[in-house]
Amino acid sequence: MKLWISHLLGVDVAIEPLTALRDAKLAWYVGLDAEATGIGDRLWHGETLDDRTMARVLALFRVTFADAHLVVDAVGREGVYLILAMSPDQLVRMKPQNLLTGLPIKHLEAMT
Repeated sequence: MKLWISHLLGVDVAIEPLTALRDAKLAWYVGLDAEATGIGDRLWHGETLDDRTMARVLALFRVTFADAHLVVDAVGREGVYLILAMSPDQLVRMKPQNLLTGLPIKHLEAMT
């Protein structure tokens, strides 16, 4: 993912895999699929997730940007979280374009 972001967006990032999202300031997140976006929305609004929902999260990452000036001001130096989840029927429908279009990069914000 780091190489893909660098190649397609020209932005240098570090991506750290996480085992849990505990005590994190959720300044920004990207759902890598529709299920993960729904889960992220719930976290964003301060909801507590039940065990069944949390068990559907397959991957969690924290993205940090080498140059914080490229990131929208609302995020600053905070990490951006990537979430990948499966549906209740255990299907994964990743949307890789979300990785590119969902990042809080200033020059992307001007395009939307």
